[in-house]
Amino acid sequence: MASDAAADLSRRRLVFGGPVPPPEAAAKGVAAIAEACLAARGIACMSCRDACPTGAIRFTLAIGGARPRVEEEACTGCAECAAVCPADAITLAAQVPEATAGA
Repeated sequence: MASDAAADLSRRRLVFGGPVPPPEAAAKGVAAIAEACLAARGIACMSCRDACPTGAIRFTLAIGGARPRVEEEACTGCAECAAVCPADAITLAAQVPEATAGA
């Protein structure tokens, strides 16, 4: 079965003229919030939450203020949150697909 996939990949390269990554190599980008986040440092900021079209960024109450967290299932990797972050604390990290995580 692996040889069939390799042959199919070779045919695609021949037809399309360039490297075609295998489908399982495509990783979904998920927002990752760094320690530079203003809300994580106790400064009231929820710009990322307001900009997220899917509501993937949620805030939980904690001592000293609300802390952000990303709902990975809801995050589409659109990077709208990263564009509005005043502290540049949000990046897109590759999410490991669940099918290959246990292998």
